[in-house]
Amino acid sequence: MSQLYTSQPTVNRLLTTFSSLFPSATRRTRHLLAWLLIAQLALESAPSVRCLFRQFLSKQTDASLNSYYRALGNGLVTDASIRQALALQALAIVPEALRQEPIRLSVDDTSIAKWGKHFDGVGILYDHAKHDGKSYFNGHAFVSLTMSVPVLHETAGKQQIRYIAVPIGYVMSNGEASKLTLACQLLDEVMPILEKRQVILLFDSWYAKRELLAHALSYPNLNVTCNARHDTAMFELPDSTAGRRGRPPKYGKRLMLDEIANDLTNYLCRMDNYFVAHRLVKTRIFGDHTVHAYVTLSKSGSYRLFFSTIDPMALHMSIAWQENKGLRNTSSKHMAIYPLKLYKLRWGIETNYYEQKMFWELGSYKVRTKTAIEHLLNLTNSGHALMKILPYEDERLNTYRDKSPQELRHALSQQIHKEVFFATLVSKAQSSINSSTLLKALQALAWGDEQAA
Repeated sequence: MSQLYTSQPTVNRLLTTFSSLFPSATRRTRHLLAWLLIAQLALESAPSVRCLFRQFLSKQTDASLNSYYRALGNGLVTDASIRQALALQALAIVPEALRQEPIRLSVDDTSIAKWGKHFDGVGILYDHAKHDGKSYFNGHAFVSLTMSVPVLHETAGKQQIRYIAVPIGYVMSNGEASKLTLACQLLDEVMPILEKRQVILLFDSWYAKRELLAHALSYPNLNVTCNARHDTAMFELPDSTAGRRGRPPKYGKRLMLDEIANDLTNYLCRMDNYFVAHRLVKTRIFGDHTVHAYVTLSKSGSYRLFFSTIDPMALHMSIAWQENKGLRNTSSKHMAIYPLKLYKLRWGIETNYYEQKMFWELGSYKVRTKTAIEHLLNLTNSGHALMKILPYEDERLNTYRDKSPQELRHALSQQIHKEVFFATLVSKAQSSINSSTLLKALQALAWGDEQAA
């Protein structure tokens, strides 16, 4: 590696931060992967490893293109360790005053279309979001995890609680394991880190199946709030069998969705132009757990079903300090639907997908092996995640707390190019006849520039 630029403050700080994501790798591999991330920031894109090398890395480092390919395929760099390192960094920005606030996890999957047939794990996938008659395409599917952590944010002179949705990472779904199994794997990676926190898991109706629910609820500090299918079997709570012989029943009378929705005594309030009905029920997918069932009714007459295992009164949330108006303006009378309001925070994972695909070129990878693809996606994800974490970790970047991650990336890109320019100019000036005069002029320019200084 070239030592010329590691003496520059911004590049040096980024190298240290990015290298910490790969604790199990060798020093050289850590630096290669960290430089890949710096190149993505410098170019504000990630078109391909070859493009990053030609336009930036070949000029700033001594490593060859094959060295970066080998680093991406390095088996010692586990994606699990990258995801755990990101989770630890996300938890580190939570202030001491908010240590009791719940942590939110969101699980979902996304797909990336690929034209080539020679990628590992590529296959024909269905995209339910397409409405052009071409819902099937060739590509990869990935399961991902997002962690939303609370931070203090000042609004109009008041300290309020804001949740930052930090994307933790991706696992490729290639037919060897189901998406539910991969979701369980992601949970197992981060839950040991969160064993002393109250954790709420959010996901949509596709993941509301017994395999994931049973695994999630095996953690004593983890609760679930999820959307569910309309035809999910629900039952009343069983009647007491005190004084009667025989085994007590597990379920009461079968309940239908419209039966809950049409019973006006179950309606609590209106939320976002929806009427919300609430009832305690039993379901087969949750096993022996009693769950809160929420049915929302829109003006058009359509129903949506949600389940939650959270007791609203057991939530460790400072409700009055929430920045989100919907969470803050909840009276004690309507506390029963508070877990349903928390489900809206799941949208952070969809926002991350949009930003990474639109602005970080998540699907532009050209590497073919499964290991290299997962490494590259998790690297790109790490860059995006750290743009959300750094403004709360580094006070010098606190002005970017109210801005998008892309704005911080742009600012860092400008700073990286500026430091590279000054370092290159100084190295050229050392062989110049008038080097002392040129160096003095450069020093004056650097001192006059706040960022360069």
